[in-house]
Order: sequence, then structure tokens, then C-alpha cells
Amino acid sequence: MRARTFILLIVSGILALGCERVRVTEETPTLGVLIQMPGASTKADTGELEGSNAENALHSLRIWVFESESHDPVSSLALVSSQFPTPGQTRYYAVPVTSDFAHARPDVDVFALANAASIGCTLDGDATWDDVNDALFSNPYFGVETPVRTVDPELGLPFSGVGRGLPVTGEDPVLKIETVTLSRAVSKMCFAFCRMKNDVDADVISINRIVLNGGRIPLEEYVFLGASGTYAIVPDNYDTALMTVDGPSSLPQNEAPEKLVYSGQSPSAYQALLDKAIEDGELVSLPPVYLRETNKKLTGHVEYTINGVDGQTDFSMEDQGDFARNHTWTLYGYFLSGRNLQLTLSVQPWDLNNFTVDYNDSVVEASQLNLDTNTCEIVNVGDDKYNVYLKPGEPAKGTFYIRRPQSGKLLIQPVGDANAFEVTPDIWDIDHTNNDGRVDLIVRQNPDAQSAPAGSTITLSFTVEHAGREIDANTEILNGATYNFIL
Repeated sequence: MRARTFILLIVSGILALGCERVRVTEETPTLGVLIQMPGASTKADTGELEGSNAENALHSLRIWVFESESHDPVSSLALVSSQFPTPGQTRYYAVPVTSDFAHARPDVDVFALANAASIGCTLDGDATWDDVNDALFSNPYFGVETPVRTVDPELGLPFSGVGRGLPVTGEDPVLKIETVTLSRAVSKMCFAFCRMKNDVDADVISINRIVLNGGRIPLEEYVFLGASGTYAIVPDNYDTALMTVDGPSSLPQNEAPEKLVYSGQSPSAYQALLDKAIEDGELVSLPPVYLRETNKKLTGHVEYTINGVDGQTDFSMEDQGDFARNHTWTLYGYFLSGRNLQLTLSVQPWDLNNFTVDYNDSVVEASQLNLDTNTCEIVNVGDDKYNVYLKPGEPAKGTFYIRRPQSGKLLIQPVGDANAFEVTPDIWDIDHTNNDGRVDLIVRQNPDAQSAPAGSTITLSFTVEHAGREIDANTEILNGATYNFIL
């Protein structure tokens, strides 16, 4: 319910990443996966607040699908780095299902987990429903005793999402389910401080440390939200340790520090306000702290010293639930004249990116290229690379289906020794109602280039033109593979 960074999982009929690419049998039913991650192209005027590149980075991604009632496994998919979605963009994948499943279409539970190693999770493709549903993480991962202050560049932050009891609709092999969302499984605390300009110059003011009271952060957190969609924590089991964060070594002066108090701006506008003050030397920020979520109010205090005299100011979150997963919590403190430390808190969704994908217009849904082995010789040369040797005097033939968008043009561009080949079609009017959007691909030697040298080679690039924009279709049609057509 609090997920604002989305991974959309949509079931459709595309050949799976792990299945055999060269087959002439009927199309295999599959569960398609549409993945969208936050990126660097968010806009401030839309109320979106992006995470940093490190906070958005993917290092692993796995998806499990189980039947909701029996908890029997349906399929799973593990992606490698070359298959990860580009930040801010959408990428489509698929996993195979059996014909029996496609015929019965039971409701399913779908789990997705990214950066599992960041929480010490070792679930693999053979994990059962109980293994996945009951997965936990605890100390030393994102606790208060050894606070995480920077994102590990090799591990990233944990992302998870789950959809339970999702009905499967459509007809074999084109199946669909409702959207499943994915968000970070931790939240972030930020700290920023300054002092009023023209304060008494003789005053020596320092922030010594920030202390978070014990008994606030749960010792164990479930990786996935439960059926209620609320907190995924083990209740009544909280870490009693204090968390301490050292304060800044010095405080910059600010003519109007009260202007940095959160006043209802969009998340991005408020972050821009703080960033500008930091850039202008009027505010200092500390590295954030990444923690497990909690259903309790966070409370604590800030310890400071003015001219050798120690002081302390308490703080408390306003509401329970303000530190649910995928939230950003900012503690802003400033000294006014009179040496009074003012503390304010703001809590916002980490990424207020209510991503909506127009599935008809913004995404290419296509089946993987299926080459007819009766018309060519296909050799797997490793690393998802295939040499496709044309038979003398015969074209190589293949098929695939374009189902989204429902109109526009498909452009097929030969890359390499293009003059030695003829590719048909080169431009295709997309019409999903015509034979379910089937495209019959033919690659032959160019009849006007009979003297083309043996060994001439091309690969193919696929692009969809729709609504005045171009959409890369290589991911869907080639599915990470490279096909070298060779005379």
C-alpha cells in the first residue's frame, strides 16, 4: 500500500528467457513480466522524487509464481545484469508455464525480489511458497547497532513486491494478471542542520550526536508484505539498542533558516530547496541511515554544545506508520537567536513516482522470434549468440507476434553486410486483429547481389513507430539473443 516505486508484472504470451529459441512447435504459453524501475528522468513539477543512482541500482532480480490455493510452483525467472531494466524505462520478460496451467488458469501469487544479497537472502528458483512467503531479514542487515550509512555498490538496496490471489485472464497462450508493484523494503533517515546568520559571533555551537531511542526498530522484518498489505515485521520483538549518529563538525549560517522547514511542497521541490541551501553553504547534511521499517513512532534526541555547555532537544514522529518501508524521513535542526535548537520532521514516500504505463501505447508486447529450422541451420555459439546459416537458394523463415501497441509500424533494419541480403518485410503495419498480429519474417540472399561473398553476415534490429515516437523492440523480439544470418 505504500509502494511508490513500481515494478509492473503483467502476464502475456511471449517465449520465455530460458526456453529453447529454435523451435517449430506451437507457441508455448508464458507468463510475461513488465518491469519498470525509477530513473533519472523524473520531473520536479509532477511531484516526483527520485532516489540516487546507487539507491535505484539493480544487482539481481528474481520472480516466483505459485498457485494461490495449493501453493504449488508455477514458474520462476532469474534475470542477469544484461537483462535488467534501464532506470526510468520499461522492459518486458517472460517465464514459461505448462499447457495444463494455461488451460486451468488458477489464481496465482507472484513474488519479486531485487538485490537479495543486500539482506543476506539466498532464495533460489527451487524455493517453495513457504520459503518465499516467510523469508525474513534481521541484524546485521539495516539495523540500529551497525547503521547502514552508504549503499553498498556491489549489493544495492532490497526491493520486493508481491501480488496475492491474482486472477489469470486471457486465452492460451495470451494470459494476463493484475499489476504487481515493487518497492524498497527499507526506509531512509536524513539529517540536516544550520544556525541563524548574525548569531552571536562568540558562540561556539556544535551538534554532538543524534540519538534514536531503543525499542523502535523490529529485530526481524519479512521480505514481502503480508496479505493485509500492512507492515511486514515480526511483532513485539524490537531492538532495544540505541542508535547514535555523530553530528556535523560545524554549522553553516543561514539568514532565514525557517524557510527550510517543510511546508507541504512536493517531495522533489523540498529536496531541491535543501540541495540549494547545501550548495550555497547555508546548510549541512549528514550521510543518511537506511533502516528496517517499523510500525512504531521513532523518538530520540539531539545533543549539542553551546560555549561549552551541553544541551539536549527531543524529537518524535507525529504518527505511527511514518517509517513504513520505502519512506524518507528528514530531521531538520536549526539554531535561532537565543541559542534555541528547533527540530522539525518531514516524512514522505521515498519515490512519489505514481508510474502509469499505457500498455497500448508505451510498451511493445511481442513474442520472441521463432526460426523455422527446416529453412536454415542454427548453431548455438554460446553467450546467447546463434549463427543462422542460409541454405543455398532458400530463404530463412521465422515468425513472431506484435500484440502491443495495437497500431503503428514495425521497422526491421539489417545491420552488417546489408546489401548482400533481402529482408521481408522491412516495414510492417501493425494490426493486432490480423492473425493475432503475426509477422512472417523472411531473410534471403539479395537476388541483385548474386556475387555476394560467402560468409556475408547481418543481424537484425527491430523498432516500433507509434504516436510520433520510436520504441526499441529488440528486447521483446530477440529476448537478449543475437542472431547472425550468414550466407
